[in-house]
Amino acid sequence: MKDELLQGKIKQYDPAKGFGFIGTTDGDVFFHISDFPVAEGEPKRNERVKFLAVENGDKFKAVRIERVEDKSAKAKKTKVVTHNKSITTSLLSNFRK
Repeated sequence: MKDELLQGKIKQYDPAKGFGFIGTTDGDVFFHISDFPVAEGEPKRNERVKFLAVENGDKFKAVRIERVEDKSAKAKKTKVVTHNKSITTSLLSNFRK
């Protein structure tokens, strides 16, 4: 896992402490919020990311973390449901006027 680009999911994140772990096929990797693109909001559980794993003592740390769009069937279904709800809400609000 040394110095290579990996993908994984946010396994846990503690906003009070400013760190968390990314789950990968090779195990969990530590990350600090300073290495995360905070402009897009705080990390969320199960959010997909790609990152560079660098040695940090005898373990690894994620740096240069980037969000990856979730293209799984479940994510697509969630987007469709959200979109349909917004259309329904819009249509219903027109009837209520």
